[in-house]
Amino acid sequence: MKLDTTKQARNYIIILHIFLVTVTALSLGINLGQTRKQYEELAIVTGRTFFQSIIFVRRWNSEHGGVYAPITEKFKPNLYLTDPLRDLTATNGIKLTKINPAYMTRLISELSKQDQGVQFRVESLKPINPVNKADEWEKDAIKKFGNGISEAFDVVGDRESASFRYIAPLKTEQSCMPCHAKEGYKVGDIVGGISITFSYAPFQKAITMHKRQIYLVHAVFLSTGLMIIYFLGKKLVTRIGQLQESLLRIKKLEGLLPICYSCKKIRKEEADEWDQKSWIPLEKYITDRTDAEFTHGLCPICLKKLYPKFYSEYEKKDSELHKKS
Repeated sequence: MKLDTTKQARNYIIILHIFLVTVTALSLGINLGQTRKQYEELAIVTGRTFFQSIIFVRRWNSEHGGVYAPITEKFKPNLYLTDPLRDLTATNGIKLTKINPAYMTRLISELSKQDQGVQFRVESLKPINPVNKADEWEKDAIKKFGNGISEAFDVVGDRESASFRYIAPLKTEQSCMPCHAKEGYKVGDIVGGISITFSYAPFQKAITMHKRQIYLVHAVFLSTGLMIIYFLGKKLVTRIGQLQESLLRIKKLEGLLPICYSCKKIRKEEADEWDQKSWIPLEKYITDRTDAEFTHGLCPICLKKLYPKFYSEYEKKDSELHKKS
């Protein structure tokens, strides 16, 4: 019985260890997944912000019919812009060229890529400028825009070379129609998309640092929990063992005991019955095996036998008490 009970207690402790490890592993997996998702969502918000900024700049340019800038060695006219007012000469003799929304987007992209590493690109399935031809990933995203998808994103590369790509649909507005009406587009049609590409390495570093913190917290929690269960379980098993020992002693006391008919001494287990040292008083036998303590007195028969005078006085007093009651 002792072995079975302590074995069951140990099994329960093992089950608690397994349960704690399982819960910690599940928590670790969920937290790691949420961390990656949170930083991915942050990158998406960054892409949306850049996209909206470009849309506002293009809208301003389009509503003003384009803007003019001086022609220089580095800044040439847009050869794909068919507009009779594309190139003008100012009254002071400076030659100017019109910058339309698409051209402005490309110029801003070049400047942003040099300073911040962020690249913008306008792409279409049927571009006027071959530079704006969509690649396979962009083509797939633009086709999905026609089915109601509002944006697409992806992480390309790994570690320091990782880049985040974001693309959202570019729709025609009324101010866009002078250039795009001849292509058959109407207001609200999707003419292509604007993609934003920026480094994902800072996000990767943040994810790595956050993951390390998560691993550390879960490792501390798991090790602390396992130690607590181990030491408390060990103490519990010891207590159960002690309890079982006491129960076994009680059970032995309830069994058949070799007791002297005359002096009431008990013979020790498996001891020589002819050896007087093998016989011990009943009180000592029980005290050695239990937590019981004895207090001595005399029963009426022994009191009468050993001390008849005291017994007579006791009997007389007892009789008088019964008469009064």
